[in-house]
Amino acid sequence: MAREMAVVLAYMRPEGKKQHIALEKWAWILMGGAAIIGLIGLGGILWVLPAWSGAGVGGLWVALMGLGMWGLWRLWRETQRYRETVQVQAREEILRVEGRYKALVQYASEIFMILSKDAKILFVSPSVSRVLGYTPAQLEGTLLKEYLHSEDAPLVETALARQSSAFFTVRLQHREGMWRYYEAVGQPLFSDAMIGGYLITLRDVSDRKREEEQRREKEAAALRLAVERERAEYEKSLIEQSKRQLEEAYKIIEQKNKEIEESLQYAARIQQGMIAPPAQLRRYFPQSFILWLPRDVVSGDFYWFLPLEDRTYLAVADCTGHGVPGALMTMISSAILTQAVLGEGLRDPDQILARVHQLMRRALRQDVEGSKSQDGMDIALIAYEFSTKKIYYAGANRPLWLVQPGASELIEIKADRKGIGGAMAPPEHFFTLHILEPPKGSWIYASSDGYQDQFSKEGRKYMSKRFKHFIYQISSLSWEAQLEALRTELEAWKGTTPQTDDILVAGFQIQSP
Repeated sequence: MAREMAVVLAYMRPEGKKQHIALEKWAWILMGGAAIIGLIGLGGILWVLPAWSGAGVGGLWVALMGLGMWGLWRLWRETQRYRETVQVQAREEILRVEGRYKALVQYASEIFMILSKDAKILFVSPSVSRVLGYTPAQLEGTLLKEYLHSEDAPLVETALARQSSAFFTVRLQHREGMWRYYEAVGQPLFSDAMIGGYLITLRDVSDRKREEEQRREKEAAALRLAVERERAEYEKSLIEQSKRQLEEAYKIIEQKNKEIEESLQYAARIQQGMIAPPAQLRRYFPQSFILWLPRDVVSGDFYWFLPLEDRTYLAVADCTGHGVPGALMTMISSAILTQAVLGEGLRDPDQILARVHQLMRRALRQDVEGSKSQDGMDIALIAYEFSTKKIYYAGANRPLWLVQPGASELIEIKADRKGIGGAMAPPEHFFTLHILEPPKGSWIYASSDGYQDQFSKEGRKYMSKRFKHFIYQISSLSWEAQLEALRTELEAWKGTTPQTDDILVAGFQIQSP
């Protein structure tokens, strides 16, 4: 097809017709010359032969020459008439064929284009106007790369450089700016006199490309949908499997939690059994209260109450840690306090704390070389002597507060800045003994550091200064009102913030016997 179109395109070019007329002219000149030379040669032969010499022979030669010329003229005339007839028929056939091919070239959906070696457009079929929006005159003489997509230019350049047949797909820019896809078939016809260039047949495949793209998008969408569906099924199976595993784990955890909770509740009952109930304290101090709030089920804070004939002891202690470890420390500390007072007969709080320090280090093996245990406790130890109305106090990092009737401020009796126990502490500690004679109606307070260390919802600590001011404010209330006020203040301060530490606050009022 490309070759036939090349011939038609050649005939459509004026130089093609001129070449055929020139060839025909030279053919007749050669034929006439050959005939004349033949007659002259025949006359010469007759002239030189003796048998054919003389006037008669001359006349015969002239007659033959005339007859030959007349025959040649007749042959030329007949040939001319025949040629004219054939030319008319051929012209009519050529015009018919040319018209048909012109119509094909004009109305074909393909574009026929002839390129030079440097990719200049030498000829382009009229169909380019309908397909690309340009007239042939606008394109002829320009470079193809001006309309070719930059990514496709190497395809054409390679085909021209190799001067070989090629099949490729390129993008050409429509006059209105959009890009159209074309399948190109190229043939090198540089040696063809009628073509003299690289013939390219371009077929618009934009619609097919669009359909292929849409089909690929649909296939890709279907594939994505299938992958998503498969992934969803896989994730669903994983979720179901994870759900089953979580349910099993939850059951195990729930069972373990139940066992732990039961163990903690049992430990709490043991710890509560070790500690005297607040009602027992109120038999000796009717106006007294204990606010004891473990952070967990069991607490590292504890109070120790021991009434004797001559003195009644009350200790408010804060052991290292909280929860189960702290609770274990409270068991050890309570037992050591009891041993120091009942087992060893010590009476003054300063001597009791000094001995408790030694016994604590021994119980936790902190007196062994290389021990790194720093467990111990801070404590405020009070001994009240009913006969003399005196209070004997010694403290290890925990002070005592006194509010006297009608006083304008709270009195703080400072503790010694040293704790009970610890491998790094010296083997012996000595504590200061404070002897107080508060008037009737005075309130005595002691606490761990849990209340004042509680964080608010804004992240601020309650602090010791605010705590001392608050207990001074509520000291004129009854023990029930003070206990409720302490609870209400704590809840209002912390809000939804979890409890920071174990909390223990104890208070009692000095009354006449």
